[in-house]
Amino acid sequence: MKIPASLDIRPTQDRVKESIFSSIGGQIEEKNVLDLFAGSGSLGLEALSRGAGLVYFIDRSLQAIQLIKSNMHVLPIDSSQYTIIRADAVHFLKTCKDLCWDMIFLDPPYRIADRVMEKIFYILAQKKITHSQTLIIYQYFFKKRLDFATKKFNIVKESSFGDKKVSYLTP
Repeated sequence: MKIPASLDIRPTQDRVKESIFSSIGGQIEEKNVLDLFAGSGSLGLEALSRGAGLVYFIDRSLQAIQLIKSNMHVLPIDSSQYTIIRADAVHFLKTCKDLCWDMIFLDPPYRIADRVMEKIFYILAQKKITHSQTLIIYQYFFKKRLDFATKKFNIVKESSFGDKKVSYLTP
């Protein structure tokens, strides 16, 4: 798998990724997965390698989209199992129709504004793109607020990795 040449794209650290996939175990098999703020696509690619049925990779960066496409051409994955879209996360969620996500990876840039994440969690709570069993795996800088997410979602697990926190949330 290719890794980003610049620091603008921050792939999930291997130990964090291992912890996430250890925690979710076989829950990923045949699931619809959304990799929002996909970056290098490492979380979505790992989900596909573990049996996810469908993965959508969403990122607004052209560099990230090119990196994901490049990695897809190297791996033996059927193109019907994934979709790569260059879009702003909020815009994608607002216009997303006809799909309900079983699992959502949220790994936004550390510098993202709280108001943007608040809007994302609001959309996830209001639109019919999640269901009662949807698992949202949110990675964020440990000093960021989380109260806007816990208004509509329940934290089922949390892990810390240096300056990164991972919260597992369900509706």
